[in-house]
Amino acid sequence: MVVITDMNIVSNIKSQIIPSVQSTNYIIGSDLLDNLYRTIVIRKKAFSSFLVLSDGIVFNLYGQKIVRALQKLGKPIVISLIPVGEQSKNIALLPEIIKPYFQHNFDRKSCLIALGGGVVTDLGGFLASILLRGISFINIPTTLLGQVDAAIGGKSGVDFWFSKNQMYKNMIGVINQPSLVISDVETLKTLPEREILNGLGEIVKYWVGWSKPTLKQLLTIKTPEKWLKDSFQVEEFAKTISICQRIKLNVVTKDPFEKSGERQKLNLGHTVGHALESAAKGELSHGEAVAIGLIAAAKISVLTKMLSNSTYKLIWETIKSLNLPVIIKGINREEVLKAMEYDKKGNTFVLIKDIGIINTGCQVPINIINQALKEIVL
Repeated sequence: MVVITDMNIVSNIKSQIIPSVQSTNYIIGSDLLDNLYRTIVIRKKAFSSFLVLSDGIVFNLYGQKIVRALQKLGKPIVISLIPVGEQSKNIALLPEIIKPYFQHNFDRKSCLIALGGGVVTDLGGFLASILLRGISFINIPTTLLGQVDAAIGGKSGVDFWFSKNQMYKNMIGVINQPSLVISDVETLKTLPEREILNGLGEIVKYWVGWSKPTLKQLLTIKTPEKWLKDSFQVEEFAKTISICQRIKLNVVTKDPFEKSGERQKLNLGHTVGHALESAAKGELSHGEAVAIGLIAAAKISVLTKMLSNSTYKLIWETIKSLNLPVIIKGINREEVLKAMEYDKKGNTFVLIKDIGIINTGCQVPINIINQALKEIVL
């Protein structure tokens, strides 16, 4: 069972520690980057060196803060920076990404620190799992999507580009839990609006599937500049993120390696969402694709007489009110269907009976899939 306790790390806010599978601790709060060295010491983690992975933009914002904190531990620090964006998860780029680490000594007691959004934490977890057949890693997600989803639960992976125009997302990867996940809500202050929406796409998924966070929290989190003005509002923001983390961790704890089927619940909105993301070739963020995927799942649920029209309308209107897309134009539906053929979930769907009630492993006739796609892919 996932339990939240408090640990006083900083003066502004109590960070929340969520014990999870494989002794991972999920720490949420503010000013956590400055206190990274203390967090590592408190958790009694003894590392021989640190391999930092980040992208250029995030490292310019927070890299020196991380380096200064790690220097207090007196261990070697090696940095590898990647270009911003999904293209950096290309498996063909791995030799260049890890080259800086091999130019210096590291061993199985080294720790990889992934500082950035979902691309960085996905890639970092994968690298940590294969370097020397496995070293420890710490995720420090700096985006809303990373803090509520991408850095949580131990999944990591890279994309496979079959051709210049054909990408299969996260088709090569592992499930391996990090030592720590540190979510500093202060990093959300520097996010552009689209990155907030990117995270909201996953937060809406939790609302549809688990009926929380609340509609009020959904509508307020889209304007973080109104939330992050004082310590009380920062704490409320952190609580909303922790709700999402606890939902995911409750599922992951029951099914850490996707054996029982429980973890399929987290794929709500992702069967069509991942296919749209692949077919859009960068035009859609992950959260935007999931939002449209939720509309598709809701529409299919209506067409299979599982969901009422009124609840479908509520889902549609809520997603629209958050400034998330509910349709996409200019994408070939055949490309979406082709991408779905490579879906890791066996082309099954998580469908919706009501807000907070979902069914997994649902087989859907192709004519119903096509009917739903015609309404969202124009």
